[in-house]
Amino acid sequence: MSREKVTIYDVAEELGISIATVNRALNGKPNVSPETKRLVVDAARQMGYKPSKAAASLSRNPKRIAVLMMSTIMGFVAEVKRGIMKAYNDLKDFGLEVDIIEVVGDENVDAEYIRRLDEIADEGYDGIIMLPGNESAIAQRLKQPGYGGKTVFATVVSDIVGSKCLFSVRNNGCAAGRMAAELLGMMTKNSKKVALVTGRNELFVHSETINGFKAMVDESGLEFVGVYEHYDKPSIAYKLADKLMNDVPDLGGIYFSSANSVTFCKRLIELGKISDIEIVTSDIFPEIEMLMRDGNIGATIFQNPFNQGKLVTRYMFEHLAEGRQFEDRNILLNPEIVLKSNIEFYSKNIEYVKYDMFI
Repeated sequence: MSREKVTIYDVAEELGISIATVNRALNGKPNVSPETKRLVVDAARQMGYKPSKAAASLSRNPKRIAVLMMSTIMGFVAEVKRGIMKAYNDLKDFGLEVDIIEVVGDENVDAEYIRRLDEIADEGYDGIIMLPGNESAIAQRLKQPGYGGKTVFATVVSDIVGSKCLFSVRNNGCAAGRMAAELLGMMTKNSKKVALVTGRNELFVHSETINGFKAMVDESGLEFVGVYEHYDKPSIAYKLADKLMNDVPDLGGIYFSSANSVTFCKRLIELGKISDIEIVTSDIFPEIEMLMRDGNIGATIFQNPFNQGKLVTRYMFEHLAEGRQFEDRNILLNPEIVLKSNIEFYSKNIEYVKYDMFI
């Protein structure tokens, strides 16, 4: 990514403080200590920061962003939403307005998502951030001449390939897939047969992960038995465990490339199979932490949904307010391996919401 000048965001990052604190210090507002004000002013001068005239006028002409979210795995989506709200709270004093529209999953969820997208595309938002579902249908919408007018589109978590989206913030799926295959190569013992359990193959974020996993399977000494889809529905994941056990009775390992893994693992426990299979999951929830501490899950790959939500909102605002440009439309976050030994460093930073994973 590139931009022509240093912004207030850079000053805040350099000092490790909030944007709101930097704003108060530079504009002589209260609730800032003299020492903090001195540090901010000195850092701004040394970095070459100059106030943006465009940003200064935003209080009179705020930037409106709509976020359209497909609410599937509730804990994961809640973390993305929390990141969005963190960015909003940091930037609201600069004229940012955010509306979050959540589409709840059922049999008509894809059609409902498109209907809501059509609605907000006609409402004159400056930017629309999408956590997409049926990506091919969304791509067809975005290809329509004049769709959304001057609205800028971006995606979070997944991507709409070949669309007019300005940028995409997501986990590096290819790297996550490779990491999972390498982990299973080290973890599996008697059987080297492994399966990948995911949401929907056609979703870009899942296809990236599948490709990364397949690319590392042979090098890790594994035998890949196939991809199993649960369509991000816990109830389907629960039943899918029986199918996989029937298909491959001597399965050695499973990689769950989406956040929907708990109900599948619960069924493996009921079947008495979980101790026979090495498991790598994605992300961290209370139930995953419990399963890891009990030795049922060997590792999980953290995709940092909170940071995905925070960054996509911040970058959209920077583009709208200050014309920030992106040399590469793909903004990828590095996945991180979490083990029982270090899970507390991750779980303590996640604001878990109460929801039922065992559906």
